[in-house]
Amino acid sequence: MPVVNDPIGDMLTRIKNAYHARHEEVWMPSSKFKVAVADVLKREGYIADYKVITEQELAKGLQILEQALDRKAIFPPLLKNRDFDLVDTLRKKGFNLSRDAEKSLRTIKRLFDERLIDHPRKHGVIKQGILIVKLRYLEGRPPKPAITEVKRVSKPGRHLYARKNEIPRVMAGLGIAILSTSEGVMSDSEARKKGIGGEILAYVW
Repeated sequence: MPVVNDPIGDMLTRIKNAYHARHEEVWMPSSKFKVAVADVLKREGYIADYKVITEQELAKGLQILEQALDRKAIFPPLLKNRDFDLVDTLRKKGFNLSRDAEKSLRTIKRLFDERLIDHPRKHGVIKQGILIVKLRYLEGRPPKPAITEVKRVSKPGRHLYARKNEIPRVMAGLGIAILSTSEGVMSDSEARKKGIGGEILAYVW
């Protein structure tokens, strides 16, 4: 995978694009900071939920995948084909798969489908974990995305800070600002309640 120079900006863009495409969830490389941002979005009602898949959870599937490659039971290019059924193919090749192994393999195949990994022996992104954000839609016909727009404020090389009495109100209070403070990542309303300022990461509405 290419190195992302602005991981938080990439995260917010992925979420916005997934909403515009009416997806149910979006997958991305994880980090503690991204999880903290996802937690704010969940608390404020902009996403339904999130979870992190760890390398340990995928260990069984990775081990079986290595065995399949060594035996030439599968070939790397097939994994990039969205129509390729990895689990069914391995069963037909004589692999005895437990339920946990099958679940792990299906997750690994999804990582190929999402272009998060592009080679079965090069899966460094799994070491940092995979963050899955479940999107939230508001009632209506059709249902409306909980997020209509995001704006990255601070960026690598340009950081914008606000004191506790300078924290902006986004869309007259209809949106939120996400701040990185001395007490963690939080929304503008949470920062005001605590009486602290911090770096303004983004606006969401």
